[in-house]
Amino acid sequence: MYPYRQNPKPPKRVFIAAVVFVFICTVSVADSLGLVPHYVDGSTPFDSAQDKPLTVNGSDSAPADSVGLSQLPQLSDMYQAVAASPATPQGFLPERIKSSVIGLDVAIQNPTTRDLAGLDAAILKGPARYVDSAKLGVPGNMLIFAHSSTYQVLRNQMFKVFNNISKLKPGDSISIEGGGLEYLYSVTSVRSVEASETVIDLSATQGTKLTLTTCDILTGKSARFIVEAEFVGIVTPR
Repeated sequence: MYPYRQNPKPPKRVFIAAVVFVFICTVSVADSLGLVPHYVDGSTPFDSAQDKPLTVNGSDSAPADSVGLSQLPQLSDMYQAVAASPATPQGFLPERIKSSVIGLDVAIQNPTTRDLAGLDAAILKGPARYVDSAKLGVPGNMLIFAHSSTYQVLRNQMFKVFNNISKLKPGDSISIEGGGLEYLYSVTSVRSVEASETVIDLSATQGTKLTLTTCDILTGKSARFIVEAEFVGIVTPR
């Protein structure tokens, strides 16, 4: 009688290889049937025929079909210095006002106060720009005000510096110097108004303008002359 012999078990490596082979075959079949939405490594399937990522059943997880450039990182550092600079122009303070038509040529004051006492003190030295009005080189309305007087003899000539602005006519020129340039304006209107009934619009929505104002003494204590002018252009001072 022959002794019983037990069949030897297959090596472990052969068993593992068989399992891996069966797994790969299963995944391949499932992928060919569209049952595998993503690759095993987590990436999105790619359609080489259409040269774009595949979508999965139109779900929210599908990749977008476009991207805005603003959503991408900065691709160059050449613009960083420009981006860091102020986007809004600051303008220049006015330094001098001229009009050959009425013999006007005088320095402009730039007080930073809105206090009436402070403004009164400023115009003792000459015409003054109102602090909230526009500067040179930026849109808006620049408001300049000064004294006028009926007295012929005055120790301080600034009390009558705007005596003749009421004689300006539409089309006459006024220039304002500042920042090394001369800004030209053309008069559009001259009128007398009641101070209590008049508001000067200083907003940039009105364009680039210049407004001069002074007392209309012969009409009344609360009357004011207003001269309005539109910006024309810039020249280099002589």
